[in-house]
Amino acid sequence: MTMTNRARPRVFINMASSLDGKTNPTKALRADVPFTMSRHDEDSKRMLRIRATAGAIVIGAGNLKADDPNLAVAPAERARRSSLGTHEPLRVIVTSHAKGLHAGYAAFDPTRGGETVVAHAAGISDETRALLAPHATLVELGDESVDIARLLDWLLRERDVGTVLCEGGGILNAAFFAARAVDSMYLTLVPRVLGGGTAATVVAGSGFAVASYQGQIVANLQTIPDATLGDVDRAGDELFLRYDFAWPEA
Repeated sequence: MTMTNRARPRVFINMASSLDGKTNPTKALRADVPFTMSRHDEDSKRMLRIRATAGAIVIGAGNLKADDPNLAVAPAERARRSSLGTHEPLRVIVTSHAKGLHAGYAAFDPTRGGETVVAHAAGISDETRALLAPHATLVELGDESVDIARLLDWLLRERDVGTVLCEGGGILNAAFFAARAVDSMYLTLVPRVLGGGTAATVVAGSGFAVASYQGQIVANLQTIPDATLGDVDRAGDELFLRYDFAWPEA
Protein backbone atom coordinates (compact mmCIF):
# COMPACT_ATOMS: atom_id res chain seq x y z
CA MET A 1 0.00 0.00 0.00
CA THR A 2 1.44 3.37 -1.05
CA MET A 3 0.24 6.73 0.18
CA THR A 4 0.98 10.08 -1.43
CA ASN A 5 1.85 13.19 0.54
CA ARG A 6 -1.76 14.36 0.12
CA ALA A 7 -3.16 11.23 1.78
CA ARG A 8 -0.92 10.98 4.83
CA PRO A 9 0.59 13.13 7.55
CA ARG A 10 3.93 14.77 6.97
CA VAL A 11 6.72 12.65 8.44
CA PHE A 12 9.98 13.81 10.00
CA ILE A 13 12.77 11.58 11.29
CA ASN A 14 15.07 12.89 14.01
CA MET A 15 18.30 11.04 14.81
CA ALA A 16 21.81 11.64 16.14
CA SER A 17 24.68 9.83 14.45
CA SER A 18 28.40 9.34 14.89
CA LEU A 19 30.74 10.19 12.02
CA ASP A 20 30.63 6.54 10.95
CA GLY A 21 26.83 6.44 10.85
CA LYS A 22 26.19 4.65 14.15
CA THR A 23 23.46 5.57 16.60
CA ASN A 24 24.63 3.32 19.46
CA PRO A 25 27.63 1.16 20.31
CA THR A 26 27.34 -2.57 19.76
CA LYS A 27 25.25 -4.36 22.38
CA ALA A 28 28.32 -6.16 23.70
CA LEU A 29 30.08 -2.88 24.42
CA ARG A 30 27.04 -0.99 25.60
CA ALA A 31 25.98 -3.49 28.26
CA ASP A 32 23.75 -1.77 30.81
CA VAL A 33 25.60 1.55 30.81
CA PRO A 34 23.42 4.49 29.65
CA PHE A 35 24.70 5.98 26.41
CA THR A 36 23.99 9.40 24.96
CA MET A 37 25.29 10.10 21.47
CA SER A 38 25.48 13.89 21.70
CA ARG A 39 27.69 15.59 24.25
CA HIS A 40 26.11 19.01 23.64
CA ASP A 41 22.87 20.13 25.28
CA GLU A 42 21.80 21.82 22.05
CA ASP A 43 20.78 18.44 20.63
CA SER A 44 18.22 17.76 23.37
CA LYS A 45 16.87 21.30 23.08
CA ARG A 46 16.34 20.87 19.36
CA MET A 47 14.74 17.47 19.91
CA LEU A 48 12.13 19.08 22.17
CA ARG A 49 11.48 21.86 19.67
CA ILE A 50 10.94 19.31 16.90
CA ARG A 51 8.65 17.25 19.12
CA ALA A 52 6.54 20.36 19.72
CA THR A 53 5.73 20.52 15.98
CA ALA A 54 4.36 16.96 15.88
CA GLY A 55 0.92 15.55 16.44
CA ALA A 56 2.41 12.13 17.12
CA ILE A 57 5.87 10.95 18.20
CA VAL A 58 6.66 7.44 16.99
CA ILE A 59 9.35 5.07 18.24
CA GLY A 60 10.18 1.42 17.75
CA ALA A 61 9.90 -0.95 20.71
CA GLY A 62 13.63 -1.71 20.53
CA ASN A 63 14.55 1.94 21.01
CA LEU A 64 11.98 2.25 23.77
CA LYS A 65 13.57 -0.63 25.67
CA ALA A 66 17.10 0.66 25.09
CA ASP A 67 16.59 4.31 26.04
CA ASP A 68 13.24 4.52 27.90
CA PRO A 69 12.35 8.00 26.56
CA ASN A 70 9.19 9.69 27.81
CA LEU A 71 8.37 10.95 24.27
CA ALA A 72 7.09 14.18 25.80
CA VAL A 73 7.42 17.83 24.91
CA ALA A 74 9.19 20.37 27.13
CA PRO A 75 7.45 21.40 30.39
CA ALA A 76 6.82 24.92 29.08
CA GLU A 77 5.17 23.52 25.97
CA ARG A 78 3.04 21.16 28.07
CA ALA A 79 1.90 24.12 30.18
CA ARG A 80 1.12 26.17 27.07
CA ARG A 81 -0.98 23.39 25.58
CA SER A 82 -2.76 22.84 28.87
CA SER A 83 -3.69 26.52 29.08
CA LEU A 84 -5.09 26.37 25.54
CA GLY A 85 -6.87 23.07 26.09
CA THR A 86 -4.97 21.42 23.24
CA HIS A 87 -3.70 17.86 23.18
CA GLU A 88 -0.10 16.84 23.69
CA PRO A 89 1.43 14.72 20.91
CA LEU A 90 0.41 11.08 20.84
CA ARG A 91 3.18 8.74 21.98
CA VAL A 92 3.18 5.83 19.54
CA ILE A 93 5.16 2.63 20.09
CA VAL A 94 5.54 0.40 17.04
CA THR A 95 6.07 -3.30 17.68
CA SER A 96 5.41 -6.65 16.04
CA HIS A 97 4.56 -8.65 19.15
CA ALA A 98 5.05 -6.22 22.09
CA LYS A 99 7.06 -8.77 24.06
CA GLY A 100 8.86 -7.17 26.98
CA LEU A 101 6.72 -4.03 26.96
CA HIS A 102 5.16 -3.01 30.25
CA ALA A 103 3.65 0.04 31.90
CA GLY A 104 6.88 0.82 33.75
CA TYR A 105 8.35 2.53 30.69
CA ALA A 106 8.16 6.32 30.83
CA ALA A 107 6.19 6.52 27.58
CA PHE A 108 3.26 4.81 29.33
CA ASP A 109 3.16 7.31 32.21
CA PRO A 110 0.09 9.54 31.68
CA THR A 111 1.56 12.27 33.87
CA ARG A 112 4.52 12.73 31.52
CA GLY A 113 2.92 13.08 28.11
CA GLY A 114 -0.02 12.55 25.80
CA GLU A 115 -2.04 9.45 24.99
CA THR A 116 0.05 6.31 24.48
CA VAL A 117 -0.69 4.12 21.47
CA VAL A 118 0.80 0.68 20.84
CA ALA A 119 0.68 -0.10 17.12
CA HIS A 120 1.21 -3.84 16.77
CA ALA A 121 0.91 -6.79 14.42
CA ALA A 122 -1.43 -9.74 14.71
CA GLY A 123 1.00 -11.87 16.71
CA ILE A 124 0.53 -10.06 20.01
CA SER A 125 -0.50 -12.49 22.74
CA ASP A 126 -3.68 -12.20 24.77
CA GLU A 127 -1.54 -11.94 27.91
CA THR A 128 0.42 -8.99 26.55
CA ARG A 129 -2.72 -7.34 25.28
CA ALA A 130 -4.31 -7.59 28.74
CA LEU A 131 -1.14 -6.21 30.34
CA LEU A 132 -0.95 -3.13 28.12
CA ALA A 133 -4.62 -2.34 27.45
CA PRO A 134 -5.18 -0.42 30.73
CA HIS A 135 -2.27 1.89 29.90
CA ALA A 136 -2.44 2.40 26.14
CA THR A 137 -4.64 2.29 23.06
CA LEU A 138 -3.80 -0.90 21.18
CA VAL A 139 -4.18 -0.87 17.40
CA GLU A 140 -3.53 -3.90 15.17
CA LEU A 141 -2.08 -2.72 11.86
CA GLY A 142 -0.47 -5.69 10.16
CA ASP A 143 0.02 -9.44 10.05
CA GLU A 144 3.70 -10.00 10.84
CA SER A 145 4.81 -6.39 11.25
CA VAL A 146 3.14 -2.99 11.41
CA ASP A 147 2.18 -1.60 8.01
CA ILE A 148 3.48 1.97 8.03
CA ALA A 149 0.96 3.18 5.46
CA ARG A 150 -1.88 1.80 7.60
CA LEU A 151 -0.36 3.42 10.70
CA LEU A 152 -0.22 6.82 9.01
CA ASP A 153 -3.74 6.39 7.70
CA TRP A 154 -4.98 5.55 11.22
CA LEU A 155 -3.21 8.55 12.74
CA LEU A 156 -4.69 10.87 10.14
CA ARG A 157 -8.24 9.54 10.16
CA GLU A 158 -8.70 8.47 13.77
CA ARG A 159 -6.63 11.11 15.59
CA ASP A 160 -6.44 13.93 13.02
CA VAL A 161 -2.62 13.90 13.15
CA GLY A 162 -1.06 16.04 10.44
CA THR A 163 2.61 15.70 11.40
CA VAL A 164 4.45 12.62 12.62
CA LEU A 165 7.91 12.58 14.19
CA CYS A 166 9.79 9.28 14.08
CA GLU A 167 12.63 8.85 16.59
CA GLY A 168 13.91 5.50 15.33
CA GLY A 169 15.48 3.10 15.51
CA GLY A 170 16.99 2.05 12.24
CA ILE A 171 14.51 -0.73 11.45
CA LEU A 172 11.54 1.60 11.94
CA ASN A 173 13.24 4.36 9.93
CA ALA A 174 13.78 1.87 7.12
CA ALA A 175 10.10 0.93 7.20
CA PHE A 176 9.10 4.58 6.81
CA PHE A 177 11.47 4.98 3.87
CA ALA A 178 10.21 1.76 2.28
CA ALA A 179 6.68 3.15 2.57
CA ARG A 180 7.85 6.29 0.70
CA ALA A 181 6.76 8.30 3.70
CA VAL A 182 9.66 10.47 4.87
CA ASP A 183 9.49 14.17 4.09
CA SER A 184 12.47 15.40 6.13
CA MET A 185 15.27 13.98 8.23
CA TYR A 186 16.83 15.94 11.07
CA LEU A 187 20.30 14.58 11.67
CA THR A 188 22.69 15.62 14.42
CA LEU A 189 26.21 14.70 13.29
CA VAL A 190 28.38 14.07 16.34
CA PRO A 191 32.22 14.03 16.12
CA ARG A 192 32.57 10.50 17.51
CA VAL A 193 33.55 7.22 15.90
CA LEU A 194 31.91 4.13 17.42
CA GLY A 195 32.75 1.35 14.96
CA GLY A 196 31.24 -2.09 15.16
CA GLY A 197 29.79 -4.02 12.25
CA THR A 198 26.67 -4.83 14.24
CA ALA A 199 26.20 -1.41 15.84
CA ALA A 200 22.84 0.27 15.27
CA THR A 201 22.65 2.65 12.32
CA VAL A 202 20.31 5.47 11.28
CA VAL A 203 18.61 3.25 8.70
CA ALA A 204 18.89 -0.52 9.03
CA GLY A 205 17.15 -3.49 7.40
CA SER A 206 18.06 -5.32 4.21
CA GLY A 207 18.56 -2.23 2.06
CA PHE A 208 16.58 -0.80 -0.84
CA ALA A 209 16.37 -2.16 -4.35
CA VAL A 210 18.06 -0.64 -7.37
CA ALA A 211 17.85 -1.58 -11.02
CA SER A 212 20.47 -1.85 -13.77
CA TYR A 213 19.83 -0.37 -17.21
CA GLN A 214 22.40 -0.48 -20.03
CA GLY A 215 25.23 -0.93 -17.58
CA GLN A 216 24.15 1.93 -15.37
CA ILE A 217 22.62 1.73 -11.90
CA VAL A 218 19.32 3.56 -12.02
CA ALA A 219 16.70 4.09 -9.37
CA ASN A 220 13.48 2.16 -9.44
CA LEU A 221 10.36 3.22 -7.57
CA GLN A 222 11.53 1.59 -4.34
CA THR A 223 14.83 3.48 -4.25
CA ILE A 224 15.21 6.42 -1.92
CA PRO A 225 15.48 9.72 -3.82
CA ASP A 226 18.45 11.96 -3.16
CA ALA A 227 17.64 14.50 -0.47
CA THR A 228 18.23 18.22 -0.61
CA LEU A 229 19.91 20.06 2.24
CA GLY A 230 17.24 22.25 3.79
CA ASP A 231 19.14 23.62 6.77
CA VAL A 232 22.50 23.39 8.51
CA ASP A 233 23.63 24.76 11.85
CA ARG A 234 26.51 24.22 14.24
CA ALA A 235 27.03 24.05 17.99
CA GLY A 236 30.60 23.38 19.00
CA ASP A 237 31.81 20.49 16.86
CA GLU A 238 28.34 19.10 16.23
CA LEU A 239 26.37 19.77 13.05
CA PHE A 240 22.59 19.97 12.90
CA LEU A 241 21.29 19.09 9.47
CA ARG A 242 17.87 18.90 7.86
CA TYR A 243 17.47 17.02 4.63
CA ASP A 244 14.24 17.11 2.62
CA PHE A 245 12.90 14.37 0.35
CA ALA A 246 10.72 14.75 -2.75
CA TRP A 247 9.21 11.44 -3.83
CA PRO A 248 8.47 10.79 -7.50
CA GLU A 249 4.92 9.86 -8.30
CA ALA A 250 4.47 6.07 -8.46
